[in-house]
Amino acid sequence: MEVNSLLIEENDDLQDLFSKYGALALEKQETLGALVGDAEPELDIEKGVVKFNDKEFSIQLIGFLDPDEDTWSWAWDNEDIGFPENLIEEAKAVKEFGQKQNVPQFYENVFKASLTEAHILNMTISSLFSNDAYCAVNYGSFIFFVTIESDEVPISDDPDVFAVVINDFHRRFEVNHRKALRSYAELKGYEYKERDDFSIIKVGDDRIVVGLTERKNIQNIKVLRA
Repeated sequence: MEVNSLLIEENDDLQDLFSKYGALALEKQETLGALVGDAEPELDIEKGVVKFNDKEFSIQLIGFLDPDEDTWSWAWDNEDIGFPENLIEEAKAVKEFGQKQNVPQFYENVFKASLTEAHILNMTISSLFSNDAYCAVNYGSFIFFVTIESDEVPISDDPDVFAVVINDFHRRFEVNHRKALRSYAELKGYEYKERDDFSIIKVGDDRIVVGLTERKNIQNIKVLRA
């Protein structure tokens, strides 16, 4: 379980990491959603899979949320439950990374978290560890979060997808716009150039032009086809 360290800096906290890695996670979630439709996920811990009707994906158990108490618990802190060791390898890697990077949310065994905060946590993890997606599954009285490995969740090279995702990302979440834009482009291997009031992302022969405010927030996005 290796960390995608391309964008990591020494003092990055969870907010920094989410700004950098969250947009790519959002793209993957949109792709997963299109693939499985309205099917509700079913978790089979014994088999190590999550099922969406006839589709089945291998998983890693990351942790679970108690929605009544708004508390997050990590899968590696499971002496009373006994999760299979092969399903918590990534959760353990997250803890190790969190201790090294000094991100308390990655190594404290139990802490307060809302459902939105749990999603932010797992979006960050799924991109940091190059997973294909993640999902939340109702399991008893808890909400389990798992990461997914599947060749059926591809990354798109359509500039329109990039434009829609980054626009959606900065509108839905409180993130550093400039950091999110540049990082999303770099994670996808695109050439990125920034000027005083706009940025240009090169996708093949096409261009994405992003207008920026004085504070370097995203103002407008245009896709220019070759």
